[in-house]
Amino acid sequence: MKIIAVIPSRYASTRFPGKPLADICGKPMIWWVYNEAKKNEEFADVIVATDNDKIMDVCKEYDMRAMMTSDKHPTPFDRVAEVASKTDADYYAIITGDEPTLRAEDEKKLINAILSGVEADTIQLVEAMSDPVDVVNPTTVKLAMNEEGYCIFMSRAPIPWPKGMLGYTYYKGLGCLAMRRGTLDFFSKTKRGVLELVEELSPLRLLENHKTHFTVKAEFQSISVDTPKDLERVREIIKQRLAMGSVIL
Repeated sequence: MKIIAVIPSRYASTRFPGKPLADICGKPMIWWVYNEAKKNEEFADVIVATDNDKIMDVCKEYDMRAMMTSDKHPTPFDRVAEVASKTDADYYAIITGDEPTLRAEDEKKLINAILSGVEADTIQLVEAMSDPVDVVNPTTVKLAMNEEGYCIFMSRAPIPWPKGMLGYTYYKGLGCLAMRRGTLDFFSKTKRGVLELVEELSPLRLLENHKTHFTVKAEFQSISVDTPKDLERVREIIKQRLAMGSVIL
């Protein structure tokens, strides 16, 4: 089973332009994501997929394998689909470039799920949520799963709504998921559905078309960098890991 990790990296972020190159303890954000993924030898390759010369130049400077892709892709999945059209793998692990605190150990859980033969078109890392603010935050995507671990629906709203019982554990989707090669191709050739358009969530295109979405629970907390404030939180986490010796520059 051949797995290639792809890190879609766009420079022109609406809320945080140039985010992939933001400095974290002396290294650009994309470096932290790339080097964590490289710790997993099961990845046949790790590729930064970008549409920007500045990001390409930084990748060359830090000896990170990168591929220039079209600047017309509407979603990160479409960008990865272009990489898939130029490479050969059974699965593509899509690791977003704005979660520099994501651990290789949790990525390994995703890999193990693939290698175990889980029947799914998509497999995603999820994290239990402890902060009620995150539950109601529309930028945090909540996943509703059945007892077997398959995602039934995902939303920016708090789902399911706790009318009948309390004590429910909410889960958010992390920026690390794997797709079969054929699933990526299906995604790029299928038009957006109503639910995807309403929620502005690309994976809903697959759920709307009856594709299976399996989930794997992460052990460590990961923070997505959407704003400069998020970046400050991430810098503190990386500083702590450096002080503890759990990461090395």
